[in-house]
Amino acid sequence: MARQSMNWEDMFRILEAFKKERGHCHVPANWKLNLQLGRWVAMQRYRHKMGELQKSLVTRLDQVGFVWAPADKVWDEMFQRLLKYKKKHGDCDVPSSLPADPNLANWVANQRHRKKMGTLSSERVKKLTEVKFIWAVYGKNRMEKSSPSKRKDVAAPVKVEPKNPERLYQVCGEYVQYNGLGAIPPKLDKYIQMHGGEFPPCIILPGTPLVFRMGSPDSTVSVMRKIPWPGKGPLPEEVLEYLNENGALPPHGA
Repeated sequence: MARQSMNWEDMFRILEAFKKERGHCHVPANWKLNLQLGRWVAMQRYRHKMGELQKSLVTRLDQVGFVWAPADKVWDEMFQRLLKYKKKHGDCDVPSSLPADPNLANWVANQRHRKKMGTLSSERVKKLTEVKFIWAVYGKNRMEKSSPSKRKDVAAPVKVEPKNPERLYQVCGEYVQYNGLGAIPPKLDKYIQMHGGEFPPCIILPGTPLVFRMGSPDSTVSVMRKIPWPGKGPLPEEVLEYLNENGALPPHGA
């Protein structure tokens, strides 16, 4: 028991060092710089969910800002970004292409998809509906806002939802790629089962080829590298590693 306690204390001190360096305790479950810390953090969440973590340890983790439910934290953060968008633009009609905040555009599309599939919780549907979230966009004429008198004269363009877009689902700090075809990856499937059939937040990738740029053009110790992706299939491992460590994809373009 004393040895187990010492191990917990050692890992807690490493977590404190992580927070001091990065400003948060959101350690990726598969953080390659310290796999042991990532697994330990995931275990604390699991033990807490199962009611097996001592209250004194829960308190200490709370005091350093431990993230118990990463998916909930991300959803709340994205909801706040939606509110900022509404304050600036007067509505929640976020366009599918938003260069200033592509993650928000992806998140908005994901909320619509999850509601359509019946996997968005009633509480979240209620929160979004209360701020007048736009649920139906397909077949909707974007010109209606500025030209209401022409609604009957202009045919509404029909938007076709992409078939099987590649999605990057965030599961316990790690992103899992899945496009809806074939068996669900085990880690994602386990998350869905533990959350009542609800999918975690995701990034929806465009179905077009991309070129990721790794490294800094101003760096004197590394070389800027271009990593192509054909628009379907698994992302390059190096790109996934960057995403897991930074919470966002590296700079990219067509």
